[in-house]
Amino acid sequence: MSKLLRSLLAATAFLTLAPTAASALPPQCYEECDFEYSECTQPCARGGTLTTCGAYGVCAGAREEPSDASASVSQDEARQSVASQVCGEEQTAEVSSSAES
Repeated sequence: MSKLLRSLLAATAFLTLAPTAASALPPQCYEECDFEYSECTQPCARGGTLTTCGAYGVCAGAREEPSDASASVSQDEARQSVASQVCGEEQTAEVSSSAES
């Protein structure tokens, strides 16, 4: 009888403690992640979901300066955008002046 009681107590203790270990989450991402020291693979919790600092978007490698090639492409695209706006304004002015005549 005492063996049965001991095994039941052991099973009860195990079942009581087992779910608490499974539900443990790392610290929240807003507390754990930063742009200077956090690795992108560092685990963190976003609400009740397990994720990483890289997936959260805040880690040491997330804010890299653009390379020269991508910076020049961005500048070229900006010039083309401004040029298309200026050309569009000139064409609109010509159309409106010809309509007034």
